[in-house]
Amino acid sequence: MSTLVAAKPYDQVFDGQKHYRTILQATARPGTMGQLDDVAIEVPPQFNRATALMALALLSGDVTYFLDRAEASAEDFILRETSAKPADPAHAEFLIFPGAQHGDALRQARRGSLSYPDLGATVIVQAEAISPAPIDGALRLLLTGPGIESSAEVYVRGVPGDVFAVLQEHNAEFPVGVDAYLTCDSLSAGPCVLALPRTTHVRWQQM
Repeated sequence: MSTLVAAKPYDQVFDGQKHYRTILQATARPGTMGQLDDVAIEVPPQFNRATALMALALLSGDVTYFLDRAEASAEDFILRETSAKPADPAHAEFLIFPGAQHGDALRQARRGSLSYPDLGATVIVQAEAISPAPIDGALRLLLTGPGIESSAEVYVRGVPGDVFAVLQEHNAEFPVGVDAYLTCDSLSAGPCVLALPRTTHVRWQQM
């Protein structure tokens, strides 16, 4: 939870729309941190606050989701707050990975087709920390592509390199692919999101 601003009650319309705009802005500018206002919601233990707020902004009764290693409290949260429907990873529109180990589920994420690239999945991966400055035990990500002037550098801890390798495989044949978001709860900035759309090329190196 942010130490800068006291949490306020969550407003489904106002906060949901504001957070959705923040996600869109982060998507348009890969490498920048989107800050989601901290709000007073009860978050299941499996989620960080950023993931929970993204679920509230993106999921609805019209979409399907897959939750890796789902815990009952997290499933109940999604059902109660969004009415989204669970699906297997090969068919889900949104895939949520709260843990560091992602198994084969991420490889199964749908990429869409040349005729319908918009059917590619959206992937949400929780991180321990994300920072524009070096941090201990992090991967250094170098991002290039649309929305980035030349290149962007960001540091991510708690997400293994094989996640980025799978995303690279999924996005090798644009326009098909998946759009990914990394989430974390920053002590200084509150819930944050980093967008890695399918148009962004990612190189990574262990620090």
